[in-house]
Amino acid sequence: MTLCSTLFVLIAEHSGKEHPEEVEMESSRPLTLRWWRLAPWSRNSLMRPTDRVESFAVLMAILFMLMLVPCAAAFGTVTYTDLSEQSLTDRVNRHVTAAVLVDDPRPRMDDGFTRSPLIHDYAPARWAGSDGLPRTGDVEAPPNAQVGDTVDVWIDANGDVVDAPRTGTENAAIAVSAALCVWAIGATTAILLLAIGRWAGARNRMRQWDREWGNVDRTPGWTIN
Repeated sequence: MTLCSTLFVLIAEHSGKEHPEEVEMESSRPLTLRWWRLAPWSRNSLMRPTDRVESFAVLMAILFMLMLVPCAAAFGTVTYTDLSEQSLTDRVNRHVTAAVLVDDPRPRMDDGFTRSPLIHDYAPARWAGSDGLPRTGDVEAPPNAQVGDTVDVWIDANGDVVDAPRTGTENAAIAVSAALCVWAIGATTAILLLAIGRWAGARNRMRQWDREWGNVDRTPGWTIN
């Protein structure tokens, strides 16, 4: 069925209604029913092949996003397992030791005027390595720390200051974020592809509409004054 013939069928159907209540009833149908009538398997004679293709594409996009949920959850689970194993290894190879500040703390050069009171300063400090030999270097110091204060630092087997092992909560937050990113990337890709397809279909229908509308006068029985 062409676009013009579809238009005339719609006009004929609505002009044949005997009461205005029928038109109101038609527009007040439940949204789910109207969506169901736009499904690719619908027997609606007004649906064109392109309409069924677009409806099928929408259905496939929804199914893809739903199937992506367990995949993203599996990715998050694997990520959490790897992070947990890494944290366990870090706790075995790292330990806390006391470092003594040998100078007053100083802010980082890149803090500038946007410095937050929660940001730690850095101060030269001295601590003992795993082999008992003294080590020196810059460590994070809490606000209002002074020379001679003691701060706890994490060191590795070489005696170097390292970050503290991640907690289970931090690992869970990273894993959940990773799972959400996987789902969001997949869903965004599906939506973009669907939008591009619908845009291309709309442009094709408009060109087809222009061609058929220009041939209306040449169609037997159809004239425009």
